Amino acid sequence: MMPYDSSQTEMSTRRDSAPLEQSDNDVTPPIGITPPQVLAQEAAAGRRGAAWRLLYWIMENDPRAVIAVSSLDDDRLARHLLEFIALRTWAGKPFVVPPPLRSAYARTRLRTLFLPGAGVDPARAERILLTAMHDKRPMVRETAAHILGIFGSPAATSELITALRDPVATVRLQAAKALGSVGDPAAVPALVSALRGADEQLGSQIFTSLVSLRHLAVPALLEASSSSSAWMRWNCMRALGEIGDSRALTVLVKGLCDTDHSVAWMAAKGLVHFGKKSVGPVLQLLTTTEMTPWLVETASFVLSNQYHFNAKLKPYLEPVVQHMRGVAYRVATPHNAQKALSHLIADGLIEQQ
Repeated sequence: MMPYDSSQTEMSTRRDSAPLEQSDNDVTPPIGITPPQVLAQEAAAGRRGAAWRLLYWIMENDPRAVIAVSSLDDDRLARHLLEFIALRTWAGKPFVVPPPLRSAYARTRLRTLFLPGAGVDPARAERILLTAMHDKRPMVRETAAHILGIFGSPAATSELITALRDPVATVRLQAAKALGSVGDPAAVPALVSALRGADEQLGSQIFTSLVSLRHLAVPALLEASSSSSAWMRWNCMRALGEIGDSRALTVLVKGLCDTDHSVAWMAAKGLVHFGKKSVGPVLQLLTTTEMTPWLVETASFVLSNQYHFNAKLKPYLEPVVQHMRGVAYRVATPHNAQKALSHLIADGLIEQQ
């Protein structure tokens, strides 16, 4: 590849539009020898040729290019870079992307420039990303939300919460994902509230984010678990079971009797994650609650799973499960549950509730 002579009179044309507007997308413009500091200044001014050359050196992990980006006191470069990642345009102009910049890896590598210590000054990066959350172009908002999640600044929480109501589904999805990464407790009520009107895809992402927030999400999930909406209760049981916080035991055990069978099954699946901690509360429930066919199915599922994983529990729990599945289960279950509970406590296998 021939060196680029920055003294040529056609420098501006060769750097800017001509090489990048060819119809053949596989033609790579010459790299040249212009210093990255100069390329950064020209790229900030909107010159696409300079932008391509600067991005090429970044992809080559040339430290001079990263220094050029980090040292340039000009917001325009970061704005254009975000636009390129989102839309593959530069300063609002078409950009025929050369092969080295077309891969998913290239987009990932360029996104890292917004992370602290990786390129763009952190204060500038945060400012540009937060402003971009109000951009009229959905893909720019979506990209900004994605990077803010990686950036991990609590300053983004407010903007990301607002984006949960964005008219574009992909932006809402990225906002929900980012809120799970930021780790701000203020995000929890907003995520739980967004569940009410969420479709399956958004609901799945909100679930993942709530699980990522772990103990921070538990109080709001416990409160929402008594919602009149079966969809809300189902998601709460699912998240609480996955998080595995002991504060959720009472709610999950109560959920075994939920009027919606899908909710009851999700509570049962969640209780399995608690191991023998779930045994005492479930047995206690069986001694005090009217037996129904649904409760037989969910409670026996929990107990049988526990003794399959812990052989020491089998002699105590297997008879209870057998009586639950018998003809006289309504009468036999409470008595046998109480008997098993007493023996397990006496033998030190579980603690007194």
